[in-house]
Amino acid sequence: MWRRQTHNWKTVVIRQVFNRFFNQVTAQYASIYIHGLGASPVELGAVNSASGVANAFVSLPLGWMQDRYSIRKIYVIGVGLVAFVSLLYAVASSWQFLAFALLISGFAASLGSCVVICDLSLPNQDRATGKALCEGLGALPTLFAPIMAALLITWFGGITTENVARLYWLQFVAMISLFLYVAAGLTEIAREQREDHRGFLDGFKEVFQQGTMVKRWLLFLSLGMFTSNMMEAFRYPYAYEVKGSTPFILGGIATATILTEAAFSTPFGRIADKIGRKKTFYLLTPFFCSANLLFALAPSPIYLLLAGFFLGFRMISGVIYSAITPELMPRNYIGRWRGVLGLFSGLAAIPAPIVGGLIWEHLGPAWVFIIPTLIELTIRLPLLYTVPETLKPTNLHTNKKPPHP
Repeated sequence: MWRRQTHNWKTVVIRQVFNRFFNQVTAQYASIYIHGLGASPVELGAVNSASGVANAFVSLPLGWMQDRYSIRKIYVIGVGLVAFVSLLYAVASSWQFLAFALLISGFAASLGSCVVICDLSLPNQDRATGKALCEGLGALPTLFAPIMAALLITWFGGITTENVARLYWLQFVAMISLFLYVAAGLTEIAREQREDHRGFLDGFKEVFQQGTMVKRWLLFLSLGMFTSNMMEAFRYPYAYEVKGSTPFILGGIATATILTEAAFSTPFGRIADKIGRKKTFYLLTPFFCSANLLFALAPSPIYLLLAGFFLGFRMISGVIYSAITPELMPRNYIGRWRGVLGLFSGLAAIPAPIVGGLIWEHLGPAWVFIIPTLIELTIRLPLLYTVPETLKPTNLHTNKKPPHP
C-alpha cells in the first residue's frame, strides 16, 4: 500500500511522524504551563479557545484558496508558522501572551494541515488504511516522547514553567528542520485545473448542493470537536491536580495512548476499508467511552494508564470517520469542503474549553469527562447511523445538481 502511493503523500507522512514526536514532548505539559503562568481554570479554557477562533476565521478563505492556488505553497507556509508558534511558547512570560501564541497556532494548524493532500492523493480503497498507516507510523516514535519529556523535566529539576519552556526550545529547533525538509521535498499537488469565475459565497453554496448529508456531517464533526477540546484542555491538569499523578504517570498516560494508536491504527484502518467506516466506528466506541469514565472514576493515578490505553481508540476512531469526510464531496470541491468543516469545527472549539472550565468549577472536574460520553452515546452515534456508508461509493454524487455557469 505504501509503495503505490505518491511521493507527496509520503513526504507529508514523514513530516507528520516527526512533527507528532516533538509535539508529544510538550503535549502533557501545555495546559500545566499555561496554568503555571497564572491562568485560572476558566482563563485556561479561554486561552485554549484562541486556536479555535483562528481556525474559524481562516477556514473559509483558506478552503477557497486551496481550490484555486498552490496547495504546496499554502502547506509550506503553514509548516513555517508551526515552528514560529514553538518559539512563542518558549519565550512566553505570561498566560496572556500564550493566548496570542495559540491564536497563531490556529492559523498554523489550518495552513499546515495535510488533510487536503491526503484527500487528493489517497484512492478510496486505500483511504482509511492510508490515514491509519499515517497515524500508526506517527505513533511509533512518539511512544518514547512522553518518557523522554519526563526524564528531561526531572533532570531540569521538576515541573516548573522555566523547565517546560526548555522543552519548547527543543521543539522549535526540530520544527525549523521539518520546515526545511518539506520546502525542499514537496512538489505541486496534481489535480484537475478549474476555470471558475463564481463569487466567494456562491462557491461555498455549491458545497451544500453537491455534497451528501453535508449538514448532518457538519453537526457530527462539530460535536466531536467540542467534546474533544473540552476534555483535552483539562486532561493533564486533572490527572496532575485532582488525581495526584507524577511526571512519569503523566508520561505513561500519553505513552499508553500512543501505544494503542501504534498497535491498532493500521489494522482498524484496513478493517474500515473492508467492512465499512461506520461499522468500524461502532466497534471502537465502547473503548474510548471507557477511557472517559476511567478518568472520572479512577480510584488512584495508576488506573489512568489504562484510561490512556483506551483513549488511543478515540484517536483511531477519528481516523476512521475522517475517511468518510472527503467521500461525501466531489473532488473539485475538497478545498471549500474542508473550509466549511474548518469553520464549523473552529466555532465548536471556541466555547468548548470555556464550558469545560465552567463545568470544572461548578459541577466538578469529573463531569468534564462524563458529559462528553453522554453526548457521544445519545447524539453522535444516532447521527452517524443516518449517514450513508461511503466505502466504494457508486452513487453518492450522481444525482447532484450541476453548478450554475
